[in-house]
Amino acid sequence: MVGGMAEVFRAQEPRPAGEPRIVVLKRMLPSIAAEPGAREMFAEEGQIGGLLRHPNVVEVVGYGEERGQPYLVLEFVPGVDLWRLSRWLMREGRTLGEQLALFVTTELLAGLSAVHGARDQDGRALGIVHRDVSPSNVLVSVHGEVKLGDFGIAQAQLRELIPMAPVGGRAKGKLGYLAPEQVSGRECDRRADVFAAGVVTAELLMGRPLFTGSSELAVLLAVREAQIHPFIEHASSLTAGLGDAVVGALGSDPSERYATAEAFRSRLQPFITTPVAALREELAELVSGMLMSDTPIASSAPPAGTALAGVARATSGPQGQRETTPDAGSGLELDGDSLPITSDIPQIEYRVRTTVGEESGPWPYATLVEAVATGRLGPHDVVSEAGGPFRAIGEITALSRHLPPSSLTPTTRRTKTPEDPDEVVDLEKGGIARALGRSVVLGYTGLWLCTLGGIRKEVYIKNGIPEFVSSNLASELLGEHLVARGVINRGELDMALAIMPRFEGRLGDTLTALGLVDPIGLLQHIAGQVREKLFDLFCWSGGRASFYEGVPPPASGFRLGLDPWRVIEEGLRRRFGQGMEDDQFADNRDRDLVQRPDVPREVIRAALPSDVRLVMSTLGDPMTFDQLLARLPGEGSEKELHVRLAVVLLMHLDAVAWA
Repeated sequence: MVGGMAEVFRAQEPRPAGEPRIVVLKRMLPSIAAEPGAREMFAEEGQIGGLLRHPNVVEVVGYGEERGQPYLVLEFVPGVDLWRLSRWLMREGRTLGEQLALFVTTELLAGLSAVHGARDQDGRALGIVHRDVSPSNVLVSVHGEVKLGDFGIAQAQLRELIPMAPVGGRAKGKLGYLAPEQVSGRECDRRADVFAAGVVTAELLMGRPLFTGSSELAVLLAVREAQIHPFIEHASSLTAGLGDAVVGALGSDPSERYATAEAFRSRLQPFITTPVAALREELAELVSGMLMSDTPIASSAPPAGTALAGVARATSGPQGQRETTPDAGSGLELDGDSLPITSDIPQIEYRVRTTVGEESGPWPYATLVEAVATGRLGPHDVVSEAGGPFRAIGEITALSRHLPPSSLTPTTRRTKTPEDPDEVVDLEKGGIARALGRSVVLGYTGLWLCTLGGIRKEVYIKNGIPEFVSSNLASELLGEHLVARGVINRGELDMALAIMPRFEGRLGDTLTALGLVDPIGLLQHIAGQVREKLFDLFCWSGGRASFYEGVPPPASGFRLGLDPWRVIEEGLRRRFGQGMEDDQFADNRDRDLVQRPDVPREVIRAALPSDVRLVMSTLGDPMTFDQLLARLPGEGSEKELHVRLAVVLLMHLDAVAWA
């Protein structure tokens, strides 16, 4: 819509009640409609929208089904979405300005507050969580209106009406506007919407995106860690106190944010000093100016799974069209229905020369990566790509990122005889629990280098918390982990490995660019894969862990963000599940457990889990395990397992012992 059309719509819409009106028809693509639960979710969107009537919410006029195809009839908002307006402003070298940005945000929050507070015809709260508050779902009109729309992935308490509607599915919102809990796969509530609104606010004030990265996974990691420093740095240029008001919506933990959209709105309103009528007129002129400009920005792609019929009379049939765009940042043009054929991709081969002068090859890229990741080749071995000059693996980005991190650290790069560890722990009897437990209570930062024969794992600790884990086992590589769990098949992994050099050796970025795994799901699979590497250490039958203080985690490492006590509990559960602690309790059934007289002061002061603290305090007097069990609350086998876990952990912390 360009030129004089903007003025036509300003004159004609909205029309008086009862007269013909322009509407938007939204329908599902047939391929999406065939998916389980898709029609029910589409119907729920219609029901949710039908119950909402607010000037800052796009009205759902009606919904139904025509020739087996479901559709929604939506209010037509003459104008553009906020994503298009923001990108146009960036191209023009302009920003909304502080006052207009706050007007748009408070109007958005008014609509969001209405969504959160919606009730059904009987007055029951619907408990809606929008889950996709993002600029492309915020419409700004040529009348200066701001309206929140698209409830395609909203959740509400309508399950008694639509029992088959999916609950708690993967987060599908635009990546940069997800809340950290959505990225981590945890339950989310209305405070996730508040976080998203905070991101929108910060971006309108800055005039640029808040969360950025070289790939989708990098963006998701920035969100998960709530890396909002770009806005904090910008806040000094805003009205005093405004930066803090926005940061109150951007806490990494939901408890650190405003509890409601209305609370956030109330916090921002005092900073609006320009009359609202003037701001509305300014927004209307800005939108109209964009629509009449000679360089409108291209439309954004529609939400996944929908086709917009565009502008249509209410009596006309849907004329949807599918828009396809290249996968952002991938370097590949994918149409969404097909994947690149590996036969079309040149197979690059390498020759390898080790530091002792042995030469071999040709090696395919996938084999070379596995050799690097498992430590068979090191940073100083050299390779020749397609007959080119030999270069050190450590100098080739697509290969060096797969090197075990400690091979790049001066104090630990000697793989056979590591130099001067600060501490050594025997792993034969679950000693990794001792290593991690001591790390927590003493606040260690550094590397636990765990070795058993030719197996080598590296556990990086920061302030007592496991940050990253690497392994030289081929079975623990990401691709093998995904194949073993049925996330991708072997052929898909081979295809991804074949084109991985185009993505600087990043398998995760390659898989998401090919559409084989969605970014959020992949992030959670990576987290699971790294945790499994760590949990496996609890079941080692031997080996040792050597600690190197101060060794930092690799810059490219995937941060776990784990609760260390939960890690230790889960690892010990696996030991118990394999019967590796049974003999200890069977052989000492008649012996007393005692609290040691020399319990380390750090353990006494540590924030131990409550059940572990209770066991330690109960053992102030010597008693058998059965007597201890009888004194503690609860019953059943799960209670006994919890007590056993606590006893073993306290033994590793030198707090209790068998008399």
